[in-house]
Amino acid sequence: MNAQFELEELLNILKDLVDIQSHYLNIGGELQVAEKLGEIAKKEGLNVEYEEITPGRSNAYITFIGSEQGQNIVLCGHMDTVSSEGMTIEPFNGYVEDNKFWGRGSVDMKGGLACMLYAMILLKRQSFKPKGSIKLIGTVGEECPTNSDGAFALRSKGKFADMAIVGEATSLNIAAAHKGTMSMEVRIKGKAAHSSNPALGDNAIYKAVDLISLIKNELLPELDKRSHHLCGKATLNVGMIEGGIQNNIVPDKCKFSLNRRYIPGEQESQIIEEIVDLWKSLPYELNDLEIEVLKETENRIPMETNVDDPVVVKLLDSCKRQGLDSFINGVNYWTDGAHLRVAGIPTVVFGPGDIAQAHAAVEYIDIYSMEKAVLVYMDFIKEMCS
Repeated sequence: MNAQFELEELLNILKDLVDIQSHYLNIGGELQVAEKLGEIAKKEGLNVEYEEITPGRSNAYITFIGSEQGQNIVLCGHMDTVSSEGMTIEPFNGYVEDNKFWGRGSVDMKGGLACMLYAMILLKRQSFKPKGSIKLIGTVGEECPTNSDGAFALRSKGKFADMAIVGEATSLNIAAAHKGTMSMEVRIKGKAAHSSNPALGDNAIYKAVDLISLIKNELLPELDKRSHHLCGKATLNVGMIEGGIQNNIVPDKCKFSLNRRYIPGEQESQIIEEIVDLWKSLPYELNDLEIEVLKETENRIPMETNVDDPVVVKLLDSCKRQGLDSFINGVNYWTDGAHLRVAGIPTVVFGPGDIAQAHAAVEYIDIYSMEKAVLVYMDFIKEMCS
């Protein structure tokens, strides 16, 4: 059977997914997406399984099982979205206009999920018999403050595949690396006193300002020297500061938060140590400093796969065969691919759409990029599993 690509069919799959509200606060939304993926896949003769990650929230595993030993490929994407609050278009009634598909999650990343599933469906209809297997994993929690627990659970499985593609939006370029992200709250202790006699106190705001000054004048220039050949420079931003009760009281506490985007090769522990070392250079007690890594950024580590790895080289070849001018790069945003890489699986990020539309008040995905993504996924699978 020579099953043909039907654009309307692909867009119907995407609409089925977009119309489901799957922000983490919408209880059961992620599970509905998982079940919808499974429902579509079962009709095509693909194997479907679910794994409960937390109560009421399950990863979906859709497998095209081959008849012989060969390469085991994972296609991966998260099923949740950010909130629809503040959107200026209808978020959950996906529609087509101006060669784009509009709606919350269309580009981040239900468009990628739809393309990966449709590629598997077409190959199945074409009676392709893979050597090895192709597994689509829909994960929970990438956008919510639970540390991407759907993908984190994959770490414990070890190297369960030979290679993986995460279908986040890359404008059809191949991201072989991405930065990690870590947010910290830095708390400074002082001693309260009346402002009429401030020498009796210990001003926590002054101490925090001293530390922030060192971050600006010493750490930022150091970070500016650190660069990754794909991801660019390590960065840091102090985003919020809070302290004191009222103007006539010496503040006994002050806190500020910062976000650190770190590159492959840097370690989470190193990031904290650098702040502590700056504090130690100041004339203050070590116990007056407390640093907490904010939960939503725990384990949001960098990802890196060698550009000579077959998953990179062969995927680029597939892009070229489909007439794309794709290139290998790194991206600044975080993906589930980091957890797959920890499991020992060479991983890249490749998917339709422009990440600039993600989380936006007006979210859409370019339909042409979806068509090309399906063809590239199919070409790559045929190349690796024939």
